[in-house]
Amino acid sequence: MAKDKDLKGKNISELGDILRRTREERGLSLDNVAKDTKIPRSHLLAIESGEMDRLPGRIFARFFIKEYLSYLGLSELWSQYDSFLPMDEQVEISSVLGTYTPPPKGFKATSRWWIYAVLILLLGASGGLLYLRREHVIDIIKQPRNVVSVETEVGTNASPEDFLAVINGFEDNQEQSIIVERHDEEDVSLQATLPHVEDGEAMKAQEKEKEETAKEISKILEIKASRGRCWMRVSRGDEKIYEGTLQRNETKTFETTGEPIKVRFGNVAAVDVTWMGTKADMPKGSVVTVLYQADGKVVKAD
Repeated sequence: MAKDKDLKGKNISELGDILRRTREERGLSLDNVAKDTKIPRSHLLAIESGEMDRLPGRIFARFFIKEYLSYLGLSELWSQYDSFLPMDEQVEISSVLGTYTPPPKGFKATSRWWIYAVLILLLGASGGLLYLRREHVIDIIKQPRNVVSVETEVGTNASPEDFLAVINGFEDNQEQSIIVERHDEEDVSLQATLPHVEDGEAMKAQEKEKEETAKEISKILEIKASRGRCWMRVSRGDEKIYEGTLQRNETKTFETTGEPIKVRFGNVAAVDVTWMGTKADMPKGSVVTVLYQADGKVVKAD
């Protein structure tokens, strides 16, 4: 039908109308054409109505129109559409399909030369340090050990108690390496490292001195204004060592070696007192005087 007509001078809408009438004469719906040509129904409707601006770009419009004309057997109309949809000479197919980049031929492994360089530097530094300390290392290796043969001291038939007595009798200012040798049926050699053993009386005197020192150190009076401000005057023997007002959460510490500490509190309910490491019970009242004795006793002096 369209081939017998003069198709010259048709506008884009008239050409679309020819496509629509041809489709309808063949009893085809837009859904049928879309299914056969894979062209979306909305694009077919835009072509038949001559609304080219509804198509996704000049390249796709030309492609869909060519497909639709070929499907309807109206390829002779393409020259008319070609004049309405000219293709810019600079447009290439790469604008649609994108630029093809061939895949890389292979993956080049990262060089690991720097790892070996670091290892060589570490080995060189270790060797240099060992060389600089060589004399100290040699002295440690050549350091003699104090070897004592217990068998020489107690004889070959000594009892285990005799062996222990001899071992405990050795004294030195450094650790001693003592080799205990007994030639019995199995010819067993025993080695033990024992610390320096001091005389029993000397150890007792040292422990007593430590106890006395601990007692002297522990004679510390700590006063903290936990619940408010408190005025106080502190004396050690006949000497006044402090007089002032403790602010809230402020703490004062006083020490003594033998003389008692006397404290006059202006607000005793506001403070917490620790004497010789133990929290002391505070007397009742507001303004009180308390005596903290060297034997640990706490006495109200009012």
